[in-house]
Amino acid sequence: MKLAFIGSLPTGGIFPPEVLRDRGEGYEHPAPWTIGLLPNLAKSTNWKLRVFIPHWKILRPIVVEKDGVEYEGVPVKIPMRFFRKSYYHSISIFTTPAIRRWSPDLIHAFGFETGSATIALRSGFPVTAFIQGISEYLKPYYTNRPWLDKELGARAESKAVSRVSWMVAETEFAKNWALKRNPEAMVQIIPHPVREEFLSQEGPTMKKKFVTVGSLDARKAVDVIIKAFALSSLADFELVVIGNGPDLQKLRRLAFDLGVGERVRFEGALGKEELIERLRNARASIIASRMDTSPNVVTEAHAIGLPVIGTRVGGIPEMIDHGKDGWTVKMDDADAMAGFMIRFAEEMEEARSMGQVGREKVKTLNCPVSIAAAHVDFFNMVRKNLQNTVKASPH
Repeated sequence: MKLAFIGSLPTGGIFPPEVLRDRGEGYEHPAPWTIGLLPNLAKSTNWKLRVFIPHWKILRPIVVEKDGVEYEGVPVKIPMRFFRKSYYHSISIFTTPAIRRWSPDLIHAFGFETGSATIALRSGFPVTAFIQGISEYLKPYYTNRPWLDKELGARAESKAVSRVSWMVAETEFAKNWALKRNPEAMVQIIPHPVREEFLSQEGPTMKKKFVTVGSLDARKAVDVIIKAFALSSLADFELVVIGNGPDLQKLRRLAFDLGVGERVRFEGALGKEELIERLRNARASIIASRMDTSPNVVTEAHAIGLPVIGTRVGGIPEMIDHGKDGWTVKMDDADAMAGFMIRFAEEMEEARSMGQVGREKVKTLNCPVSIAAAHVDFFNMVRKNLQNTVKASPH
């Protein structure tokens, strides 16, 4: 089978620098499916796999092979500042010819909110899709986007999910959303794979630090974490904030206004090795998202052996077993979050024990080999359905 993928990858980690436009954007987040899923799919099948990566950074068409997977860079000559719907259409103009030349049996699109599913559907080949974020729920937190842009993006997402018959969701939350929009669809729950480097660590040192990882924006609600940290009055602890975003300066001011500015460290976006080091030297990981479908940072923290304090929104409650490998709180509840910070500060062995429970959980639930095998079963099922449809169609 020839299986194509459409999605965003860190271009700098795939393509040689001579074919990339460098404008100083720096770090690009490598989603776990690029690290854990694709190479393991290549190892476990004899399928031809090609990932199509449309991106304005790519100067000319290029195909490279890595770990049994081909990656085709597709130059996109239109900036992201255009409204999302017209942007997706423009990407399709560049991407569709490349896909048709390769002529896959099936396309798997990574994300509806990213436009990948919309772009894949324009190609004319059978499409499956992975549910990543959900624009319908994220709209209130896209504070830096024009209203019309958010509306058009959500409409494009809704239209695409109604047209895709087979989907992969990481949580029941995501599956339920998809089935509300497309009751006839087949939605398979397959968690994301955890990167082996996180699982191979010795475990956390349980130092007097809390860590949070994510974009510094309204959705991730780092302001609530800073407020909780201030309320906890843990004078000998630090809060390490990893990530970039539009709220950086506002969050810095908030930390100083609350009297904890000297103990809140903003470290920006970090590479994998640095991220692992920060997690290993923390007591617990904290996520205060106001909406999240299946945040990778929860899985990565558990893989290191950290307990997680998180909000009861989206798919997060399915990833944190309250009282077993972490604690969950209501959205924006800084008081409850502060209470669990104090508990982990005072009960180091409890934090260590809960982190180990999380680690054992993700070793099985998010094992890259098992996740790849589940995808193989999924794609084989889709292929069989397509073959049966062809047989049943009138001649």
